[in-house]
Amino acid sequence: MKQHADHLRQALTDSHELAGRFDEPGFPHAELELLQDWQRRRLANSYQALISQQRFAAAGDFFLAELYGGLNFRERDQQMERVLPVMVRMLRDDMLQALAGAFELQALSLSLDMDMTAVLEKSGWRELNTDRYGEIYRTCGRQADRHRQIELIGQLGLTLNELVHHWLVLFLIRTLRGPARAAGFGLLQTFLEQGLKAFQIMGDGTEFIETIWHNEERISQRLFAGDKNPFQGSSA
Repeated sequence: MKQHADHLRQALTDSHELAGRFDEPGFPHAELELLQDWQRRRLANSYQALISQQRFAAAGDFFLAELYGGLNFRERDQQMERVLPVMVRMLRDDMLQALAGAFELQALSLSLDMDMTAVLEKSGWRELNTDRYGEIYRTCGRQADRHRQIELIGQLGLTLNELVHHWLVLFLIRTLRGPARAAGFGLLQTFLEQGLKAFQIMGDGTEFIETIWHNEERISQRLFAGDKNPFQGSSA
């Protein structure tokens, strides 16, 4: 039994249950979109110096568009659930570990965003700035979950950084391309290929991963401490 298969199943279940809340009457879609758009722009600004380097550009795009891509994950998750038994049989355990980490990160980030969205809705704010974001962040709390979220980003990055140097991993993903698209799993296949390709382009992505990991941990600590300039000096 591959030890990370259950982790992956649980992460998908959590993500699926959270996504179900989108369809509940009165769900604040506009506020969630406002929050996530602000966070994506903040991340892009914080790491502009890093992702503007050609070597890191693809990894930056993957991080912002795929791992933090708003509500576009639902169809990909459904594809993953359908193909999961095949993937558990075919993929190495370290590949399942990477997938489990990615989907756990997605579910945890969504859960945190939903809590912040509820506070944003109650506030009545239609715009966000650093002060308002910090107030919402502290009101929601969940400091241990914030630490786990950032830890997952770092661990996932290091795992992908290791996997792209194994020719068998790349061979397996490419072998799955035709059957996956023919079976209707195109979004999932694209997610896997783009992630590996982005890290392949970097060569050794340790600098990219550790820069984001340490900066985000420092930013989180500043936000909880009520720092008036929590993002200052966070650019790489």
